[in-house]
Amino acid sequence: MRLTCLLLLLSVVLGGSQPAETVDLKIVVTNISTLKGNIELGIFNNQKTFLQKGKHYKSYSKEVTNDTIIFLLKDCIKDNYAISLYQDVNSDNECNLGFLGIPKEPYGFSNNFRPKLSKPSFDDCKIIASQDMTIAIALID
Repeated sequence: MRLTCLLLLLSVVLGGSQPAETVDLKIVVTNISTLKGNIELGIFNNQKTFLQKGKHYKSYSKEVTNDTIIFLLKDCIKDNYAISLYQDVNSDNECNLGFLGIPKEPYGFSNNFRPKLSKPSFDDCKIIASQDMTIAIALID
């Protein structure tokens, strides 16, 4: 009897969970003035690790072949995200920064947030992915 109860409990706990609902995100990167290098895109789903190198939820890269680049992200879990991207013009796999920490290469954030005197916060760039959506991000030179 105990074994039956234990097995029933395990089946409810392990087998009763619903698969996470997903959405498709279309990221349209515009204002590309130099047809060179790659667009490096990072998606963050945690405000504590937003913009920390290697701490993104997912990352994508596409070669720049046009003045507009489209990323089609399939089956993203419904969640809050913040997107950061830059154009790696010199193909050195990093966003080169100037003396004051301002990117030397074109960059952008979801909500087309433009930082003033400091890096943006997760909330500045947060999107709520509750349905399929298109997000346009214009690069800042």
